[in-house]
Amino acid sequence: MNANSDLNSIRYFVQVIESGSFTEAARTLGVPKSTISDKVADLEEQLGVTLLTRTTRKLRLTDAGSAYFGRAEAALAELRSAREEASRHQEHPTGVLRITTPAEHVTDGIALAVAEYKKRFPDVRVEVDFSNREVDLIAEGYDLAIRAGALEDSSLVAKRIGTGRHILIASKGYLKSAPPLHHPRDLKVHRCLEFTDHGPGGEWRLRNSQGRQTRVTVSPGISCNSFAGIMALAARGHGIGLIPNSHCKAGIARGELVQVLPDWSSAEVPINLIYPAQRHRAPKVREMIPLITEHLKELFS
Repeated sequence: MNANSDLNSIRYFVQVIESGSFTEAARTLGVPKSTISDKVADLEEQLGVTLLTRTTRKLRLTDAGSAYFGRAEAALAELRSAREEASRHQEHPTGVLRITTPAEHVTDGIALAVAEYKKRFPDVRVEVDFSNREVDLIAEGYDLAIRAGALEDSSLVAKRIGTGRHILIASKGYLKSAPPLHHPRDLKVHRCLEFTDHGPGGEWRLRNSQGRQTRVTVSPGISCNSFAGIMALAARGHGIGLIPNSHCKAGIARGELVQVLPDWSSAEVPINLIYPAQRHRAPKVREMIPLITEHLKELFS
């Protein structure tokens, strides 16, 4: 007899004692009386003891049956309590919500999403890791991640937020005094600001709206491992940077930066919200997904 059958036999036995008869137990559980009787007999056979004696009018527990009933009743009550607690976890966000996202990538949007989430669910602790390292969500216990590019891990689910691309930016002051700039190949004679978080580069790959592609080898006068740093340097006239469009929208809107060669940019990549595939998604994760999506979709539109 398998474990599920054993548990049913125990449940039927306990119900018989609590109800006072096989007939009442069958009515309470909604199963035939013969099923109850067979299950209790199976349980006695498994245990090798007689649990109760039966007459036409009443049931009486044996000494072994009385001892077994006390333990079995307590165990079933504990299982019911565990089931109710698990159900509560599926009804309301609880526990700790852990999010990982590339450093500097979407700081403001994540902050707004977390602030709104905490107003709704103040008892949930939220941990955000801003890091450019490749985080293993399942092994390291993260619930959500923001990543660029195609999803390769089948144990994860990807929800598309939008698309991202890198664009060329500079200050108006720099462009006024710099050599003419009509095509990406002209970047070779310009001061360029290189992002070096993944090691030294030097080659910028660009494409235009017609799908034409080109590679330009630049000689950066300044290298920096921070997109915020590149934007600050570009705004002060130190050269041209190639950075995610989501980072510089505000700077362009304020007039601190301008887009250079607006028909050219890096290839577009999908920006996804990633989370482990689960049959029953935890409420703490389910409630955060639309908030992050809402606050980041404008950046990647």
